[in-house]
Amino acid sequence: MPITHYAFRALPFPEQLAAIWAEGTFLATRWEEEDAVNLYHLGTFFCEVYYDPDTNELLRTRTFTSRTCLEDYAAYIKLDDLET
Repeated sequence: MPITHYAFRALPFPEQLAAIWAEGTFLATRWEEEDAVNLYHLGTFFCEVYYDPDTNELLRTRTFTSRTCLEDYAAYIKLDDLET
């Protein structure tokens, strides 16, 4: 059974990461300052994992259920790469 949004948020950070790797589907990466932000879908919610490439460290997660939060990723989608 997939993890719920509230159950995920109640987990400690290492267990959140384990749930993302086990149940999440990677969707996209965006950049915020110097950090990479990787977006995952976990069934009923989305989760961002903040990663510092300079220190090779996972920093934190951020979850949301609103699709309006996906607008931050629109700049990284290139429709001209799709050929019909």
